[in-house]
Amino acid sequence: MRPDLKGPLRLAGLYLLFSSLWIFGSNYLLPKFISSSELLGSLNIVKSVLFVMLSTSLIFFVSYRDRRAQRLLLDALTQSSHLLKRTQRSASLGSWEYSHDFKLSEEARNLLGRDHDSHTCSLEQLLNCLHPAERTHAKRALQALIDDHSPMLVSARLLKPQQSQTTWLMLRGEVDEHSRILGTLQDISLQKRDESALRESEQRFRQLFEQTPRIAVQGYDRERRVIYWNQASSQLYGYAVHEVMGRRLEELIVPPPARSKVATAINRWQLGGPPIPAAEVQLQRKDGSPVWVYSSHLMLRNSLDQLELYCVDIDLTEHKKTDSELQASDHRYRSLVEHLGDAIFITDAAAQLTFLNPAWEQISGFAIHESLGSPLQHFMPELGQPPLSHRLHELLGGKLDNLRLECQLLTRSGPARRVELQFNFSELEQDLHGSLRDVHERHQTQQLQQARNAVLDELLGLHPLHSILAGITQRLENLQPQMRVSIMLLDEQQRLHVGAAPSLPKAYCQAIEGIKAGLEVGSCGHAAVSGELVIAEDLSQHPYWRDYRAVAVAAGLHACWSLPFKDDGGQVLGTFGIYYLQPTRPSAADIALVTEFTRLAGLAVQLSVTTIN
Repeated sequence: MRPDLKGPLRLAGLYLLFSSLWIFGSNYLLPKFISSSELLGSLNIVKSVLFVMLSTSLIFFVSYRDRRAQRLLLDALTQSSHLLKRTQRSASLGSWEYSHDFKLSEEARNLLGRDHDSHTCSLEQLLNCLHPAERTHAKRALQALIDDHSPMLVSARLLKPQQSQTTWLMLRGEVDEHSRILGTLQDISLQKRDESALRESEQRFRQLFEQTPRIAVQGYDRERRVIYWNQASSQLYGYAVHEVMGRRLEELIVPPPARSKVATAINRWQLGGPPIPAAEVQLQRKDGSPVWVYSSHLMLRNSLDQLELYCVDIDLTEHKKTDSELQASDHRYRSLVEHLGDAIFITDAAAQLTFLNPAWEQISGFAIHESLGSPLQHFMPELGQPPLSHRLHELLGGKLDNLRLECQLLTRSGPARRVELQFNFSELEQDLHGSLRDVHERHQTQQLQQARNAVLDELLGLHPLHSILAGITQRLENLQPQMRVSIMLLDEQQRLHVGAAPSLPKAYCQAIEGIKAGLEVGSCGHAAVSGELVIAEDLSQHPYWRDYRAVAVAAGLHACWSLPFKDDGGQVLGTFGIYYLQPTRPSAADIALVTEFTRLAGLAVQLSVTTIN
C-alpha cells in the first residue's frame, strides 16, 4: 500500500466504525427502553444532533493532529533544508538531479557560473562549462552514469579564462533506490593546490637528494631491502640502482664482521628498541674497499603503515684523508718542536705561559709543569722594564710585525744566561708566541773580545792600571750581574792590595787592604800562596774565613771563590775574588769565564810594570 494512503484510510475506517456503532446501537437500544413514540422521536433528533457534533469534533481532532504533525514535519524539513544549503555553501558543494536535463541547485549554479534563472541545463551545456581538456573524460563518466547507472567520480577544471587561478570541480553521481540520478558538484581548488604544492615539495625534496653529490640517501623496507637509492649512493658505494633494488642493506655496504650486529640493531629498533644513533662508521664499497661515512638514520611509516628505514650518509673520505694528513703534520711539527735546540713558548693575553717545549728545561733548568701559568717576566725581569717593555707594547699595539731582542734569563741553578728572544703577536688568538735561543756563550765570547780590545786600547793609551782593572771588573759584572768582583794585587812582601772592587763596600775594601797572603787566610790569601783555585761556598762555615767572617757578613757577602793570575814565568801577580750575596758554588762556565778575564788582568799588570821600568 502506498504510504500516502495510510492516513486517510485510517481516518475513514475510524469514522465508519464510530458511525455504525452510533447508528445501529442507538436504533437498537432506544426502542427497548422508551415506549413513547413522541419521546422516541425527540430523542432521535437529539441523537442526530449529538452524532453530528461528536463526528465533527472527531474529524476536527484528527485533522488538527495531522495538520500539526505536517507543520512540525514541514518546519523540520525547512530547517534541514536551510542547514543543508549552509553546509553546501561552506563546503562549496552543490547538488543536481538528472531527468532528461540537469536540475541544478543554487550552489551548483554558482559553482558553474550560470545565471540564477537557469535552473536546468543539458549535458552539452554542462560540458561546455568545463575546460576542453576535461570534457571528453567527463562526458564518458556522465554518459556511463546515465546509460549504465555506473557511479561517477571525476575531477575537472572550469572554463574561466578571466581568472588567474584555476578552479577545479569534483563531480559525483549515483542512482538512488527510486532509480533517480542524483549527484553533487564540489569546489576542490584548494585541495588541488595543496596537492600540487605537495607534489612540488616532494619533487624538490627528491631532486635535492638526487642531485646532492656528497649526500648518499638510501631507503629500506622492514626486511632491510633497498627501496630507494640516489645517485650519490651509486657514486659513493659503486652500485648502480638496478644492482641494489630488492637486496638487503647488510650484504651491500656493511663489512662482513658487522653484518649480524647491524641487522639485529635495526630489528630491535623496529620492535620499539633504542634508535641507532648518528655516528662515523666504516662501510664498504662494491669492490670491498673501506669507506668512512657519517651515517644518520630515520624510521618512517609509509601510506600502508609499514616501517621504512632511511639512511643519510655523508662521505668522509676527504675529511679522513685531510685529518690523517693533519695528524701526520702535527706529529712532524711536535717532533720538530720537541727536538729543537731553541725553546718554543706561547703566552695568553695575560702574558702567562701556556706552552713550552722540552728545550725550555735544558736552557732554564725549570720544569715545564712548574713554569706553565707563570708570567714570562718572572723568568726575564728585563721585559717589564724600559726599554724592552716599550718595544713589547709596540708589538702588542700592532706597530711591529715581530720583535727580536736579547735579555737575561734567570735559571734554576742561579746564574743568569743571555738569551735571544723572537716574538710574534697573533691578533686572532690575542697571544704571543715565539722562540728563545741560548746565546750565552756567544755573548760571553763577544764581551770577552770587547774586553780584550778595550784593555789593549787602554794599554796603548797608557791609561792608569787601576782604571784598566776597574774596566775589567765592570765588564765581568755586566756579564754576570750576580757576581761582585775584586782584583787583588800581590806585592813583593806578599801582601795583597785592592786593585779594583767597584761593587764592594768601602768598609770591606779597607778591611782587606794590605792583608798578608798565606794559607787559610781567606780565599784570596790562600789562592795567592797556593796558586790554585779556592772556593768558599758558605763563608759562615768555611775555616779559611774565621778571621774575616764577621766583616764579610757585615758587608752582605756570603760566598767567595778566588782564582790567581800569573805572569809568563808562573809567578802569582794577584787574584780575582768573586763574591755572592748568598751561599753558592760557581759553575764550570763561571770559572772558565773568569779564567779568561784573569789573562787580561795578568797582561795589564805585566805591561804596566814593563812601562814603569
